[in-house]
Amino acid sequence: MFTIKNLLIVIVKNAIIALIFVSISTTAIFFINSKIGIISDSISLKHKLESELKQRTELLSTLEKDAQTVGQNDILIGNAFIPSNNISEFTNSLDKLASKNNILQTYKFETPIISGVSDIISTSTLSYSETLTSDVSTFSKYIKNFEELPYFTKIESLNITSQDKNGWEGPSTITLKATLLTQTIQ
Repeated sequence: MFTIKNLLIVIVKNAIIALIFVSISTTAIFFINSKIGIISDSISLKHKLESELKQRTELLSTLEKDAQTVGQNDILIGNAFIPSNNISEFTNSLDKLASKNNILQTYKFETPIISGVSDIISTSTLSYSETLTSDVSTFSKYIKNFEELPYFTKIESLNITSQDKNGWEGPSTITLKATLLTQTIQ
């Protein structure tokens, strides 16, 4: 029979069953949510590590390419710093350059001045002046060849004087003041 007591029993029974399912569902949702959080954190970490590995791989490949570019050039750079107490290599290069361009030249070197000290190399600046007798077109060729010398040198001033009727296009006296970077030898 259908009575209020039976109705309440059915309602309470269904409510208890519903509460059990809700609590089981809630527990399952929180458990699954925590597992999803752990998995997503793991995936995020793996993506970060993959990105960092990719950046390091790119950096290493760039370094490898740069090392191949430098190759034997480190020897050339080391040789460019001639000893300050023996500049004969440099003066021989200047002499060859002058004879190649049929130019008369004289040069005068001053005392080296220590300009920098590091763990690898200590350097000195050696000022010098060079007097050339030439016309401007030959001097232009000389300067182009001068730029190709394998030394660290810098022209600081240039003076051209001529007594020729054609001006500096004729025979002229050219004075260069320059510096040469050398390795300090004590």
